[in-house]
Amino acid sequence: MTDSGDRQDADARTAPRRNRRGERTRKTLLDATVKSLHQRGYGGTTVEAVMNDTGISRGSVLNQFPTRLDLIIAAAEHGMSEMIGHTSGELETYDDAAACYRAFCDITWRSYQLPAASAVTETLLAARWDKELAAAFRPIAERVETEIDGLVARIATQSGIADIDGSIVHARILILSLRGITLELAYDPGRPLILRALERIRAEHAAHCDTVLPVG
Repeated sequence: MTDSGDRQDADARTAPRRNRRGERTRKTLLDATVKSLHQRGYGGTTVEAVMNDTGISRGSVLNQFPTRLDLIIAAAEHGMSEMIGHTSGELETYDDAAACYRAFCDITWRSYQLPAASAVTETLLAARWDKELAAAFRPIAERVETEIDGLVARIATQSGIADIDGSIVHARILILSLRGITLELAYDPGRPLILRALERIRAEHAAHCDTVLPVG
């Protein structure tokens, strides 16, 4: 009876360590997959490539992610969370809600310069052709979009903006425009006309802010 109790106590003590080790392995794999999507693209990001990058065995990878699809989807969600975390962190540095709202364009642009952003974009582009990937990605994208809408609504409300729905739509247009600019600059970052378009987007956001933010 005592031996059995001792074993149970030992198992209870080692379980948290196993869980923490599993969490570290999972994060290592997700970080490596995001990096691979950024550097190699969707086609070049295989389970074998991630194994080689991390030195983690196939068994350990498959224990966390039974299929390549599971790995890619989890990495895309991981990348989205990193982008939202980056945006939220920068927004929290502003004490004034109106200044925070005005900064949304530049903060969003900086989030699109993260490797996580290109990882998410690679997944989006691949989902156009891969129906299984699209089906798995859709609920994650919808959840994240709802989270972003909520963030924008909160900032707009705190800023005293009356048309909250209009602010959400504006933010969606802004995000889609900046994603497109990022794609255009991916293969040639010095294209003058595209850089001018980026400045136009910034100017239009500033004009929007002048229109919707209360004076004084």
